[in-house]
Amino acid sequence: MLAACGGEPTVDPLEIGDPERGREIFETGGGVLTGDGCIKCHSLDGSENVAPTMLGISARAGERVPGLSAVDYLRQSIVDPRAYFVEGFPLPMSTQLRNILSEEDIDALVAFLLTQ
Repeated sequence: MLAACGGEPTVDPLEIGDPERGREIFETGGGVLTGDGCIKCHSLDGSENVAPTMLGISARAGERVPGLSAVDYLRQSIVDPRAYFVEGFPLPMSTQLRNILSEEDIDALVAFLLTQ
């Protein structure tokens, strides 16, 4: 198990999905998303972009919305990105990901983000 900020135990990413597949989707679209995948708008290194960076998201995700675990927050943010706004950024990404990505792909993205 990984430890979240504050030492609270979280789920091992491998119990959620395939983090390597998630990385592929995030960085290249993985054959299911057009263009460059999620990295077109979200950085992995903390640099500014049009969407929040994913650097440290595994620690922040569990603290963003009271009552939601990191896994639930990340999943919700992928399938319904308009549910929670991150201050300082424009309107969130398209809600179409839930229609494009399979459950397995969503699990893989969540697993990958838990490694960040």
